[in-house]
Amino acid sequence: MKTKLKQTETLARLIWRRILGTIEADEAALLDEWRKASPENEATYRRLMDTAFLEREWRRIRAVDASRPLADMRARIGRRNVRRFLRNWGRVGVAAAVVLGFVIGGVLYFRPQEPQALPVLPETVQYAGQIRHGETKAVLTRDDGTVVNLGADAARNEEAMKRSPKKAQSVAPEAPKFNLLATPRGGEFEITLVDGTKVWLNAESQLSYPETFRADERRVVLKGEAYFQVARNEEKPFYVETDGQIVRVYGTEFNVRSYEEDAAVYTTLVSGSVALQPEGGSNAELFLTPGHQAVFDKGDASTFVRAVDTETVTGWRKGMFVFEEQNLGQIMATLGRWYNFEYEFTDNVLTETVFKGSVPRYGDFNEVLEILEKSGGLKFRVRERTVTVAPR
Repeated sequence: MKTKLKQTETLARLIWRRILGTIEADEAALLDEWRKASPENEATYRRLMDTAFLEREWRRIRAVDASRPLADMRARIGRRNVRRFLRNWGRVGVAAAVVLGFVIGGVLYFRPQEPQALPVLPETVQYAGQIRHGETKAVLTRDDGTVVNLGADAARNEEAMKRSPKKAQSVAPEAPKFNLLATPRGGEFEITLVDGTKVWLNAESQLSYPETFRADERRVVLKGEAYFQVARNEEKPFYVETDGQIVRVYGTEFNVRSYEEDAAVYTTLVSGSVALQPEGGSNAELFLTPGHQAVFDKGDASTFVRAVDTETVTGWRKGMFVFEEQNLGQIMATLGRWYNFEYEFTDNVLTETVFKGSVPRYGDFNEVLEILEKSGGLKFRVRERTVTVAPR
């Protein structure tokens, strides 16, 4: 085994130098000799010199948590060499970095034959190619019953949207007018409320809000997930109600998630401060500080606080799904909402499989499945808009 590992490291170093253009004549001869030794070696070499292949593998490697493999590598070759490697990595670029990270990581060692992606059924490729990521769209239902379909080109400012035609209706002047903004599966939307507060709605979410806020407060109701950037107003607090919890803020940024299948409401503070309390409970409030998440149990109305990486929680707003110790059941629910597909497991035990990594929010669905397959020991089959998850 040690001999094979040594040969692998030698080949990886030679391929690395050929990509850089720094390979010596005797090294080139040695590499070419290995290429000619078998058709499998030649196929492997050509694959590793293919920039398109390297770019695909680079995306997959970046999407998987690298902290554990990196720790293993540090233990093998020493911290000094790792630091030198990382410095060189940044200067050389993607192709060379992938060769070291991917080749030494196992292509040559575990696959003497041509490296191949996991076999995928043609049917799966066909149907998965028809599943597209979400887009900017929502449905606005006004207080008077008017329904407006909103897309990427729609005005996202509530003042502007209020100028859209409405059906005539007799409403008492003092009656508050509430609108309902809803994103479907495969949809997202951003809106700026009349006070300047910005709200980003994730897929399959609803925001109920008044056309004009009261003189003493600003209050909205959320179902699903949203990111809030609240305009500061010390004299007029902003309240978010969701599934038995009330969040009170004056001016801050935070994320709230509470889907129907979630057993808890997750409130994550990015900046500023917020106060939380159960709806209809005592006046006692729980204050959050940035970098922390409050988990409110919908069943018993209890709350606990934990430190979190806010970039992980809010990654969906910046084009990435970052899964930090989430199980596969939660992950498939998140992806299903965004890519608008149904899913099923051949074995319910798989739902508890914990995954740590990330996938691109606007990525090709086939690519997303490949990342999960390689990272979680899974196999996917897609038919129509139903994804079947099975062990590999």
